[in-house]
Amino acid sequence: MAYEFNGSDQKLSPASTPVAAAPLTMACWFRPANLTHNGALISLNRSTGGSYFALYFNGSAAGDPISIFKSPGLTGGLNSTSGASVNTWNHACGVFESSSSQSVYLNGGNSATNASAGTPSGINRFDIGAYLNAAGNFFNGQLAEVGIWNAALTAAEIASLAKGMTCDKVRPQSLVFYAPLVRDLVDQKGGLTITNNNSATVAAHPRVYA
Repeated sequence: MAYEFNGSDQKLSPASTPVAAAPLTMACWFRPANLTHNGALISLNRSTGGSYFALYFNGSAAGDPISIFKSPGLTGGLNSTSGASVNTWNHACGVFESSSSQSVYLNGGNSATNASAGTPSGINRFDIGAYLNAAGNFFNGQLAEVGIWNAALTAAEIASLAKGMTCDKVRPQSLVFYAPLVRDLVDQKGGLTITNNNSATVAAHPRVYA
């Protein structure tokens, strides 16, 4: 199972941020409903705006890549070297290794790295499927297997996630949030309460490996 988002006002909001600074890794499976929509998959941000880490499906960019953003330091985004497929499950991952090193991955590869420096501050908000309720930043499609680590995962670890390994089997000592999004909204790692805003719905999702 998974959760489906309408691209206009639906999102999931955990009660607090499990990590507020680099190093961190965010990852999920996503199934975009179309290739023209631009929407956040996962965002850790400041409620007053201006500072954030974010993992996006960037349908407004050429080739429909996965992108990561950071403010300050990477507001123009860093794109994967290939694009996602519509109505198909894809795996996205963003790694923020330090204040001046970050990488993006699509389906375990197609990666790009950027050394732009910048240190987001005051991070106190966590959204799945959106960024700060901003127009154009709600995801349109399905999401599942959302994980956040307080460490920079390696390329090999990210490849194992993209092959179907569940988040709790990859660097479990550093996993700080894990929501499979299988029917119930449960953070299996940190126990955070997750609020469903505007009734995102349960949808079918292919099985991942245990």
